Amino acid sequence: MSNTAEQFDSVVNGIDTSRIVNLATNMSQDENFGKFRFRANNRWLDGSRSRTAFKGFYAGGSERTERPVALTVDADQPDYLGGQNTAPNAVEHYLAALASCLSTTIVAHASARGIALDELEISAEGHMDARGFFGVSNEVRRGYSRIEVDIRARTAADEATLRQLASYSPVYEMVSRAIPVEMRITLTD
Repeated sequence: MSNTAEQFDSVVNGIDTSRIVNLATNMSQDENFGKFRFRANNRWLDGSRSRTAFKGFYAGGSERTERPVALTVDADQPDYLGGQNTAPNAVEHYLAALASCLSTTIVAHASARGIALDELEISAEGHMDARGFFGVSNEVRRGYSRIEVDIRARTAADEATLRQLASYSPVYEMVSRAIPVEMRITLTD
């Protein structure tokens, strides 16, 4: 959203536009208000299964504690890859993060501009050569070599507008541009 977000007196696409406009206004007036820190804590369960918990986060200049209990997401591998097939695997979660962030971003920005969406569906497909993960080849990437995203929408907005709205997606930016990752390892007794 830009500094020119419009104020509407109604809910658009299920979004309280006044809340979005107020957040954007606060961020435009105080850059620290826009600094966020999200956290994910993963614990191995069994075999290929693990559970990631999300509870507190930092936003708007303070620690946010409105979640009384942690939200959780499980991960596993399909039977084919030696798992128990109880949940999506990590690279499938990656696609889900991309598709859901694009959806949230398009809806939020469309709503702030008063653009009605009658329908929005986003699919993502990642292409990967698993020889990298299995250590069979150091010549191929361990992750996706490319991702294809298909956005289908029923709206009065044109394709250029939808592309512009989608471009505000944080996960889209992280996926399309490599970001630095710092890794620390602590061995416990």
